[in-house]
Amino acid sequence: MESRKGFLVALFDFSFSEFITARLIRLLYALMLFMLGIFMVVWIIGGFAEGLGRGVLNLVLSPLVFLLSAIVVRIYLELVMVIFRIAEYLGQLVALVERRDKETPMEPPL
Repeated sequence: MESRKGFLVALFDFSFSEFITARLIRLLYALMLFMLGIFMVVWIIGGFAEGLGRGVLNLVLSPLVFLLSAIVVRIYLELVMVIFRIAEYLGQLVALVERRDKETPMEPPL
């Protein structure tokens, strides 16, 4: 197995032989949760700016909206990771088959 390239080297690799998504996925998830949290605070404050009833409603609904949004973000990012892992494993499989074919030459057809 070849060693992984540095992040900046992989970032500017125009052959796209190394994926950086797997390295960034945790940061992206944390960033999205942070942004969702900020949005919920702004949503609650906006609700109170419209009136007490709307503010209380937003305050009560905000944990549910945050949780559902976090689930959607997590599922999306997991799907992205599945796609990149399929590509990674497919590349390994192709390399394995090519190595096997070099070791055992095919017999000519009769």
